[in-house]
Amino acid sequence: MSMQLPEIKKILFTTDLSKQTRHAFNYAAGLAHQYNAVLTILYVMEDFSASQNANLQAFIGGDRWRELQKSQEQHIQQILIGKKREGSLIREALGDMFTAAKKELPERDLRSEEIVVTQGDPVDCINQEAEARQVDLIIMGYHPRGRLGEVITGSVSRSVLRRSKIPVLLVPLPDPEV
Repeated sequence: MSMQLPEIKKILFTTDLSKQTRHAFNYAAGLAHQYNAVLTILYVMEDFSASQNANLQAFIGGDRWRELQKSQEQHIQQILIGKKREGSLIREALGDMFTAAKKELPERDLRSEEIVVTQGDPVDCINQEAEARQVDLIIMGYHPRGRLGEVITGSVSRSVLRRSKIPVLLVPLPDPEV
């Protein structure tokens, strides 16, 4: 019986924009190059979660909540416009990182499908993007925490690992330079 090796044609790389995630990006770029796979880069801007929303509403009461919502509508509009601007800046910065990586590869052979900046819960967004794009591998960095670093990874990477139906490659990130 011959063993069927999995094909890696699409890779999803997620970043939290910390400087150290470039270390994990090198793995993503290297593997995409090696397998001639398409690479998608994903960054998730976090927002106020539905449960936080519900907790706050319960905490201050429905009437006060509605009052606050009205007064905040203008402010929220501004934030959303800001987020759009922030989103395009982030997309541009990630594009620069991708271009720089491409220059370093001998044949400059790195195919990017897309740079995605989305908003919401990071774990949900990562899993949704991975499934929607039918990727074969998710690559993400994680920050080891002290001596238990081998056991305890960051909460986002741990949750993605637990909930993903797609293989996940976790790259331990170096300590930030002080």
